[in-house]
Amino acid sequence: MQVNILFPINAESFTYSVPEELEPEIKTGARVLAPFKRGKKVGIIQSIEQTRGHKTVVSSQKTDADLNNGLRKKIILKPVEAVLDDEPFIPENLLQLIQWVGQYYMSTSGLALKNAVPSAFFTGKKAGKSRIVYDEEVKKAKALDLTDEQSNAISAINSVDKGVFLVHGVTGSGKTEIYIRAIKALPPDREAIVLVPEIAITAQMIDRFSANFGESVVFFHSGLSIGERVTQWRKMRNGEVKVVIGVRSAVFAPFNNLGLIVIDEEQEASYKQFDGLRYNARDTALARAQLEGIKVILGSATPSLEAYYHAKSGKIRYLELTQRIEQRPLPRVDIIDMTKEEKQSFSLSNKLLDALKENLGSNYQSLIMLNRRGYSPFFMCTDCGHTYKCPACSITLIYHKDTNTLNCHYCGSYLNPQDLCPNCKGTRIKYLGTGTQRAEEEIRQLMPGMAFKRMDKDTTQKKLSHYRIIKQMEEKKIDVLLGTQMVAKGHDFPDVTLSAVISADIALNMPDFRSAERALQLFTQLAGRAGRGEVPGRAYIQTYEPEHYVFDYVRNHDYKGFYKKEIELRKELSYPPFSRLLRIIFSFKTRDTAGKIVKVISNRIRKTAPPLPAMSKGGIPGGIEVLGPAPAPIEKIRNLWRWHIILKGKNAKALRQAAVFILEKIKDMKEIKIDIDVDPINML
Repeated sequence: MQVNILFPINAESFTYSVPEELEPEIKTGARVLAPFKRGKKVGIIQSIEQTRGHKTVVSSQKTDADLNNGLRKKIILKPVEAVLDDEPFIPENLLQLIQWVGQYYMSTSGLALKNAVPSAFFTGKKAGKSRIVYDEEVKKAKALDLTDEQSNAISAINSVDKGVFLVHGVTGSGKTEIYIRAIKALPPDREAIVLVPEIAITAQMIDRFSANFGESVVFFHSGLSIGERVTQWRKMRNGEVKVVIGVRSAVFAPFNNLGLIVIDEEQEASYKQFDGLRYNARDTALARAQLEGIKVILGSATPSLEAYYHAKSGKIRYLELTQRIEQRPLPRVDIIDMTKEEKQSFSLSNKLLDALKENLGSNYQSLIMLNRRGYSPFFMCTDCGHTYKCPACSITLIYHKDTNTLNCHYCGSYLNPQDLCPNCKGTRIKYLGTGTQRAEEEIRQLMPGMAFKRMDKDTTQKKLSHYRIIKQMEEKKIDVLLGTQMVAKGHDFPDVTLSAVISADIALNMPDFRSAERALQLFTQLAGRAGRGEVPGRAYIQTYEPEHYVFDYVRNHDYKGFYKKEIELRKELSYPPFSRLLRIIFSFKTRDTAGKIVKVISNRIRKTAPPLPAMSKGGIPGGIEVLGPAPAPIEKIRNLWRWHIILKGKNAKALRQAAVFILEKIKDMKEIKIDIDVDPINML
């Protein structure tokens, strides 16, 4: 007997022989201890093969490095040393999903395994005790009256055992209640996964679901300690719970009898992992549902253009919620032209400031979004124009006043600012632009005496910090909550009657074909936080580009109008959903090396006749179009100079074939690191 063992590393499975005395214990999905290089590793049995004899087996497996280099390595391995589980540790359905993820994203099953299962199960480290403690007792769920639209949606979902539904509901229309009712309607032995895009959203979700499902619900995300992740994972695998709520990695929940996956705010970019295994949890969930024959609910007030397009073309079921609960009106949206509006501070117009003061005086709460951390995005010498840039990345450093450091939000490095300009020795150094720290400082000065909190990555490092801020908002202990985009998504505060965007232009000016779509989604989400109680809401959006077409649709809550305009632009340029994309990223240690090697890459791709009939130098309709190689918009990250090629086509398989063809042409090249991003959602 021999087994193929998958380790949580960037490689495919390795083949080992099995000693005769261990054969009765061997099961697919069980953990084993096996020799690896000069040590030992814990891995998972991916498959079992019956052989004659028990000789050491020669393995010829293709790793991620092999894919890049076009090589196959032969590795001679020894027999398995021990079987660590009496029963399969990973269910068969999850093993299939892991293999699919590795193949589809042109990575490896080993890297997919590493993302799917907590590392403590392979390292042998003691996980410790779970210390998941919340401040409040779980309250029983209140009986809610459903709208006709909610009832119709629930009936449609509950009428089938499999299929994909897009629940397109305006903010405050009761999508979460639909999720809960759909899960309750599952057979008793069926389980459910609920994916949310941000850790901050899980706080209220956990309360809602705990009120309905009690101890049958767990949550799972990166904010948990190792011990907590292990505890929650075991509960899922052992069938002790019915529902898991979590961010991206919860898509790999080890349920044996999954019946439903819910993807809340399905359009969110945070479902995509941007390094290592570049998988998208939304698309992985759709693949898992197909593999296991179950239902998926995609929920959003502002669906991705791809999801809405597929719903309109009949590929997925479309369910619409056009009204808020109890017929509450959508908030009035006011676009503030910052080129004309008077202002008392760098960040706040008088109009917005007056509205905030009025709201505070009426004893209501306000939400403010500024999607930029730190104090100031530019630390500039006004004598010579010098700006501080990250030595490892081609971006400006962000000044953080609380630590008095200039921070890089890409690589994490920082510098200590000096009194003299390093370029001209001048002393006139100014902070230009606004981040959440500076906005907080200005708001506190202009509105003294209020209860204020800031919620961004810098203030939510401690455990349960998200949860406690949300609780304080629910208990009206906060008058004004300022934060990055995490304040815009999924929260339900009945006493928030005002929401605002301080600097909308940040979202509008990203060098990406999806920038307008993301801006509309973000502004609509933020506006939708207001007016969920008895008092109608107001939303204010400050911008220096009030004529941008996005604002016409945000002002009128007109997603469909925006879709009609944007889908025509996508069609004209043949961007998703009318095509699929694949991005190959080349990284080099020096700029000179990058320039030289990229020239060779370019020549090899264009001079060699490819084996794909659909592929040509300029691209042909229905074929593969090759864009680049060209410098990435952010050319340098973590001391690596980056170029990329973008492949565009209608067929996913043909795209991957084209990528393999390109990699084959450069397999002999050294001094180059290659990453592949299947279905990229940004081009930075």
